[in-house]
Amino acid sequence: MSSAMSPFFRDTAFDPFLFAAIDEAPNGMLLSVQSAIARLDLDPWSEAASLSSMARPAATERLTWLLSSLPSSQLKAPATATIARLVGLLPRAAKRDSWTPAAVTLTKTKGYGPATICVIVVLLAIAVAQFIQRRAPDASTYFGGPTTSAGEADKAKSPE
Repeated sequence: MSSAMSPFFRDTAFDPFLFAAIDEAPNGMLLSVQSAIARLDLDPWSEAASLSSMARPAATERLTWLLSSLPSSQLKAPATATIARLVGLLPRAAKRDSWTPAAVTLTKTKGYGPATICVIVVLLAIAVAQFIQRRAPDASTYFGGPTTSAGEADKAKSPE
């Protein structure tokens, strides 16, 4: 399949069609339309959108061809009534791209690009550095006067 998009963000209007049982597979399990189309290495949601945008006779012909393309070991040819029932489950006038991520309605916040984030981080770092520099106490507050080097302190203590 070509689409790796999560099915959680797909259009649910196709669910009655895609999850409908076609017939019982030879192993005794019911085969869904979604499974049958996926076995043909096609995207089920894309095919459902395509079928729903076609006229009923064209959709019936296309679905018949798709299901007949499956090996007989997976599914015997479905009856005309089954195909008609499945085509009837398709939503009408669905757009071809109604399953794409662009069609998903999600609340999105506007994101910032990497360059903007870097500028913000640099400005924040500069502001923090200036704040720390201004808040740093003078050495004179700890030693009681202006700072002197060690050599000058020794000279002041020794009598000459």
